[in-house]
Amino acid sequence: MENQLPKVVPLNVGGRHFSTFLSTLVRDEGSMLAAMFSGRHQVERDKDGCYFIDRDGRAFAHILEFLRHAKLPPPNHAREVYIEAQYFGLQVLADKLAQFKDVREEITFKEQLFKAQDIEMLAERVLKALPPVITGTTKVALLMDSGWKVRSKIGDVVPDMVPARFLENASWQTHECLQSDNKDYIEPLCSDDLRVRVALVQQYLQKRGYTVSTELETCKFSLEQGKKSVWSDLMTLDVYCGVYGVVFTIG
Repeated sequence: MENQLPKVVPLNVGGRHFSTFLSTLVRDEGSMLAAMFSGRHQVERDKDGCYFIDRDGRAFAHILEFLRHAKLPPPNHAREVYIEAQYFGLQVLADKLAQFKDVREEITFKEQLFKAQDIEMLAERVLKALPPVITGTTKVALLMDSGWKVRSKIGDVVPDMVPARFLENASWQTHECLQSDNKDYIEPLCSDDLRVRVALVQQYLQKRGYTVSTELETCKFSLEQGKKSVWSDLMTLDVYCGVYGVVFTIG
């Protein structure tokens, strides 16, 4: 047997009290609200007999305004109302709120976070490299390549191996490099992902209370800056350091 609900429904939403017509609550037939107040389910009441919903009462006021008059909240409340609209299954309202700038940013952030599952792992690797006490600022690099690279001057063909005469000469290998004492290499990030992932790692660290700036850097002995030329058989090879990465300056 279905529960008999009054035409005017007293509500207690997160401690805020409302009264509205039953027809208003069930206006969006596909929503959770319509299901809750369909008479098929038992809705808890508080000590005063109001139907109790344990959600954000401030946002719910805007939801009622939309159900009553199709009125949208002001932009500065769009994000919180969007969260409640999703919870209550009010898809029409959620779709309209998705056009607000703050909500679009929230949606984009969550989509990116979902696609970049390793954000927290990358951030924790940065934190692990920090000293116990930070005085001033500290730099930590997440490196995305290692080892020596070679390029021939004939058609830019890349040989498979660095010439032995280069590897045997330690003085040629001495150079100022990003890696320093940090040899924390990660899988290379494609150019489309790099900017987004670095920004998300930076946001993660900032939420942990750190001041963070980032910069993509290459080794000073890179192909563009400090390569060595070495003879191998009948061709000259450019030998260079392939280390590059994201440098986090943290304070």
